[in-house]
Amino acid sequence: MKSIIAIIALFIVYVQTYEIAENENGEQFVMVPLPLIRNRRQTSVDISHGQGTTITAGHQGTIFRNNKHQVIGGGFVSKQFHPKGPTTLGGNVGYQHVPSGSGLNVGASNTRGFGTDVSATGNANIWRKGNSRLDATGNYGRHFGGPGGTGRPNWGVGLNFNHRF
Repeated sequence: MKSIIAIIALFIVYVQTYEIAENENGEQFVMVPLPLIRNRRQTSVDISHGQGTTITAGHQGTIFRNNKHQVIGGGFVSKQFHPKGPTTLGGNVGYQHVPSGSGLNVGASNTRGFGTDVSATGNANIWRKGNSRLDATGNYGRHFGGPGGTGRPNWGVGLNFNHRF
């Protein structure tokens, strides 16, 4: 039985077409074709005027996506001018199970001298029928460091019922 599987595997490898490339040192590489997937990405720059002028630049995009799973991520940097303020850096990554709509998102941001904020949110589909669905939701947030020290966790859980008419 093992020999039949080995023969089939060799046949599959033999009938595949591969391109062999060679570099200037004579090393050879097998070029394997990969599917072309266009991922959605977005870069933004925002200038706001409040107690001062703040410039925020961010980038977010799809890291991985197929019929069942999606992973997205992003990051940003923000700086206040006039009066001069600290720089804030942050980012997040999220996962979504596409068929059910369930997902998890984790993020953090740090402002030098003021501490780090960490957050996580999630939802899981419990029941679905027709245009109705019931989801369990949860969130967690906490501030670490800075002048006020580490804060107490802020968290919550709940149920969300949705019906589309």
